[in-house]
Amino acid sequence: MHPVRRRFLSLVLTAALAVTPAVPGRAATPEPVNFPRPGGGPVAIHALSDDSFGGHGYLLDAVTGEYRQVPYLTIRLSPDQRTVAVERVDGRIGVANRHALLRAGDRAVRWTELYSAVFWSPDGSALLHTTWDRSTGTRTALRYDVRTGHARRTPVPADCDVCTVGWAADSIRYTMMTRGADPAIPMGPVRYLNPDGSSGPLVGVDGLIWSAESYSPSRRYVIVEPARPFDDFAPADWQLPRIFDLRSGRAVAKIAGDWPVAGWYDERHVVRTAPAAKGEPNTLEVVAVRTGRVTKRIPAPGLPPCCVKLGSSAGLHGHSATFGF
Repeated sequence: MHPVRRRFLSLVLTAALAVTPAVPGRAATPEPVNFPRPGGGPVAIHALSDDSFGGHGYLLDAVTGEYRQVPYLTIRLSPDQRTVAVERVDGRIGVANRHALLRAGDRAVRWTELYSAVFWSPDGSALLHTTWDRSTGTRTALRYDVRTGHARRTPVPADCDVCTVGWAADSIRYTMMTRGADPAIPMGPVRYLNPDGSSGPLVGVDGLIWSAESYSPSRRYVIVEPARPFDDFAPADWQLPRIFDLRSGRAVAKIAGDWPVAGWYDERHVVRTAPAAKGEPNTLEVVAVRTGRVTKRIPAPGLPPCCVKLGSSAGLHGHSATFGF
């Protein structure tokens, strides 16, 4: 999913939960954040970041059960939720162990050559960023190996249309959207891109595949996003996110609604937001992929538009283990 469209969900937490700075003395007193009440379930919100917070975000401490303020614009957790990629106000990306970040703050961060808009690989081993050389007009996929710190560059072919490159399910190849036949509908076909820069086969669906969060837990299904953000009107059919079966090569469902899919709840359900009607709270919705039926609604009153990261509640301890929905 495009990063702009991920700024709409909110954290699941008890109503009286305190939010504390991760590094005493380094961050200003956090504004009160109104979190929705948890209801139990396999998924929890592990991180929250939003421009309206003034350059900081919140990260769940799985030991104490608090959301800790951290001084970064965005917070991106690896698929196993053990490693964090954070973004400074200047856009530079750093990597840290989640536990170490909460204990030592900025001292635990290893800063990289990546800037903004990075995506975790499905296996959690690497981050991906697309660079653009304005002088030549060329684009490059930059893969950063988290363990070694080594960066590998892959040239992006000229037939790439929306040239932010995403991850293939195997965490080796990439995906890119090529130019479609109808210029009025920017939803060209997705093609694999090999690490050496050669073009692979077509994936079989039109749109964009971004990151590890696009793939279902088994990596059989993938959320394919429209090629541009929604406007203020009801989305057209081509603007709706689609669920694609990589095994059969077919699109199996569309997710209706004015707001984007946030991520997977389990193999058969996704999570999306429902914006508040006048006088009503924002809502998190669990939606069955095959039928489109909403199976669970979680009120999220008073929360600002934000960017959240979903993860399993199985790895949480003590009081924080109740935060699942």
